[in-house]
Amino acid sequence: MSYRSPILAIVLGWSMVSSFAAPVEIISPELRGAVQPQVAVSPNGRVHVVFGQETAIYYTSSLDGRTFSRAVKVGALEKLALRMRRGPRVVATDKLIAITAISHVDGNLHAWISRDGGQTWKGGTPLNTVSKSAREGLHAMAADGVGLVVAVWLDDRNGGKELWSRTSRDGGLTWQPDTRVYASPDGHICECCQPSVAIGPHGEVAAMWRNWLDGSRDMWLATSADGGQTFGTAHKLGTGTWKFNACPMDGGAVTIDATGKPLAVWRREKTVFSSGIDAAEQALASRASQPVVSTTKSGPFIVWEQDGGLMLQRGTSAAERLAERATAPALGKTRDGDSVVVWESSTTAPPTILAEVLR
Repeated sequence: MSYRSPILAIVLGWSMVSSFAAPVEIISPELRGAVQPQVAVSPNGRVHVVFGQETAIYYTSSLDGRTFSRAVKVGALEKLALRMRRGPRVVATDKLIAITAISHVDGNLHAWISRDGGQTWKGGTPLNTVSKSAREGLHAMAADGVGLVVAVWLDDRNGGKELWSRTSRDGGLTWQPDTRVYASPDGHICECCQPSVAIGPHGEVAAMWRNWLDGSRDMWLATSADGGQTFGTAHKLGTGTWKFNACPMDGGAVTIDATGKPLAVWRREKTVFSSGIDAAEQALASRASQPVVSTTKSGPFIVWEQDGGLMLQRGTSAAERLAERATAPALGKTRDGDSVVVWESSTTAPPTILAEVLR
């Protein structure tokens, strides 16, 4: 059984003057109010979406990014970590789907696996080996689509927040020992910004987080050449610094291009930037936040929140308005080299989740 509900152009207000087709609502009306969608695309082209509603985690999928299966309940966690980039994550091969989420009660990073295309789910041992150490609820996960999976999370097993990771070589069935990616010499990294992780075409791994050094909350990045088992020296991104005695709750995103080079998008103060390890920062937009990025056949696609909606920049083209009354975007690369975007939309009451394929 499938579910597809186009959102009318007159409701959206922008599609009559936009080059985009109307996006589709990917959840049934009884699940409206769900939040924090995340998306992944397996090598066979299937689009996988996960999201949360109160304590429950749900999964849906699509072969074309337009018609989605009726959502299946994956599991539930007491005080599921949700909102402000907290929420479940998904990765997939052609045979396995893996979903992760964190409970604020037990403080653990839980994982589920499906072998039958998302119809049934089985949970396993938490990924953090020290109980309660992931209780902040902020994590990320990436995969190469053929077996390599890397999860990263904020971990406080040693007191202050550190970035830890764990790697799987079989799509999430089994996991290597967890390892520390980074510990700040000031005792903790930024406590409430989600980390990001990406896997490149040759198994390169890039992890990104917001640091805390001498009162500055700048973005830092470390890479791995051995599939996430060890990480090299951390590098600060951008030339400026952000002295800020609070948490921005905005960790940006990172991807890796076809040449193996990381591309990061992130926020400093009220401006969204892009940069690589050895590339100068580029300002993308002011009054902006929550950027995400995906590599495509046309170059990077970057989406961010601005003025109550979403903006899209394709490669080096000028930014376009993607959606109104929209938040929490997530991007995935399609088999054809395009991108699929999902987001929370308040065009309905209660709010819903929309998806669109970007070309």
